[in-house]
This record gives sequence, C-alpha cells and structure tokens, in this order.
Amino acid sequence: MSVIDDETFEKLVQEYTPNLYRLTLGILHNHEDAQDAVSESILKAYEKLPTLRKSEKFRAWIMQIAANEAKRIYGKNKHTTPVENMEDYMPQFQDEHHELWDVVMKLDIVYREVILLYFYEQLSMKEIGKALRIPEGTVKSRLSRGKRLLKEML
Repeated sequence: MSVIDDETFEKLVQEYTPNLYRLTLGILHNHEDAQDAVSESILKAYEKLPTLRKSEKFRAWIMQIAANEAKRIYGKNKHTTPVENMEDYMPQFQDEHHELWDVVMKLDIVYREVILLYFYEQLSMKEIGKALRIPEGTVKSRLSRGKRLLKEML
C-alpha cells in the first residue's frame, strides 16, 4: 500500500511539474526532450509509488526519477546533432535571473545538474546525492567547482 493516494499524487505532480521541467531542460537543453523526460518521470513515479516509504520524501524522490530519465535521454541523444538556436527552446523567464540561467546552461552537465538541484530546486546536499546516486562529498565538490566556474563566467 502506498503512503500517497492517487489524488495526492496528482496534486503533488501538478505542484512539482515546473520544477521537473526546469531540471530536465537544464540537463537536456531541448524543449521536447525535457517534456518527454517529465512525462516519463511522472509515469515511472506513479508505477513505483508503492516503493515510496515516506510522503515527505516525495519531492526528492520524483526529482531523482526525473534526473535519471533526463540522463537516460541525454545519453541516448549524445551523438545527435545539437539544436542550432537553443534560445528557441529555453523558457521565457519573467524575472531578473534569466541571465544567470543562461550562464548555468553553459556549464558541463555534472556541474549544471548539481547547481540546478541545489539553487533552483533547493534540495539538500544529501538529497542531491541520493537523486544523482553520487556521494555527498562529490556533490559538495561539484557544487564548489560549479560555483567557481560560474564566477569565472560572470
């Protein structure tokens, strides 16, 4: 028996879909692939819902599923031709942080995903480690290196 019923799952998915999209777009740099990754993540989360032990862990859990799905698609598409006009696929932000987003998107994927999860999704180091299946120390070093790279780029 799941700790989250179908109605609660639907509400949580509606709440976190923008976060899932931002994460997957940050990894994939492609609007359609990011949407596919979000859709697949939601489907997989629903199918695996009985494995979730604590409802308060839902956000980190579904973010992990989304990160894994985006990485799967990224690996599959790695050898395809990149999109020429990436701006066409980037979300139109209504705040002052869009320039920073553009710089974050230029980071290598290992730094970009940690930066996205930490600053944009506000996951803890421990949650990021679980989501990406890497040690917490690796999260800290990638975050530190990513911040240093961002400073240099800005």
